[in-house]
Amino acid sequence: MLALFPPHFDPEWTNTVSMTADGEQKVEDAFTIQESDCCGNGCTNCILDNKPKPSQRALLAGKRNIILKYTRFRLLQKDSHKGDDKVLFLHLAADSDEKDDCVLDIPPGHHVMLRIGSLLRPYSPYWTDFASKEFKILVKLQPDGPMSKNLAAMQLNDRLEFRGPIGNYRHDPAVTKCIFILAQGVAIAPTLPLVGQVLENEDDMSRIWHLVCSPDLQHVYFRDQLLEFSKYWNYRSCLYLPHQQCGSAECLGAGHCIQECVELRRSLRYKERVCLHRLDASELESHANPAIPGLRVLIIAGDSGFQRAMGEAAARALAVAQENVYLL
Repeated sequence: MLALFPPHFDPEWTNTVSMTADGEQKVEDAFTIQESDCCGNGCTNCILDNKPKPSQRALLAGKRNIILKYTRFRLLQKDSHKGDDKVLFLHLAADSDEKDDCVLDIPPGHHVMLRIGSLLRPYSPYWTDFASKEFKILVKLQPDGPMSKNLAAMQLNDRLEFRGPIGNYRHDPAVTKCIFILAQGVAIAPTLPLVGQVLENEDDMSRIWHLVCSPDLQHVYFRDQLLEFSKYWNYRSCLYLPHQQCGSAECLGAGHCIQECVELRRSLRYKERVCLHRLDASELESHANPAIPGLRVLIIAGDSGFQRAMGEAAARALAVAQENVYLL
């Protein structure tokens, strides 16, 4: 039988030794999934259905993907969003005690599971570093949320345990696509690497429509990054801000800014396109562009209510087959 691993790969790297109730040693590989690994929140990409898979990048490097089993990561940086102190940017790195024969591979659009005691919650990185084993996540603290309380109290150099990657979306740059990405609030974070992997590959002829739904400009996260994306020929975006409000008499009377609002126009940057209403089916149809060739792919990032509301309607409006619809 042909060897499936490079010369320096040791299958034992993926093994974990535990003790049974009878005191006997039990060897499990890193891909073993148990019911207790599920966070119980009804995630679209549940770990029970999308267990971590071997990393081809790690295999080619002759190293192990460090996050395949629960691994300690040190908190390097913790910042609050300027417009909302309940939204945190966390930067983490593999603990220095971890082996040097490892790398960190979290494919775009995949998430990792955070474990604190018996609490489990999934988070999707918006930035990773393969060699230095670092990643960044965006976290929205929930009132009275047990995990939120833990994260709010975290101090620099504290340790957190993560496992992954979990997900099912893989982009093939050899296939030209029309990729429609619908992002709600903080869920825009995992869509950034999805966009980046297309734009940074000069040979990738896919086009991206990035439709971002937020209450107002203050809650558009990664605004600078979106503006950087807009420099590419194959990227288009639109911000949907139904609750944008300024202090003008006309806008106060309407209950939100009107499309002709002068104050809003002054707040926008070059090539920033804004619609002051919710994203609906008719609006989605305006982005369909049926004359542009390419496989239609739809990616929806948001809470379960947003995914339900947008899923079927968006697929129909954009002429996307159900097998090409991905929920993050």
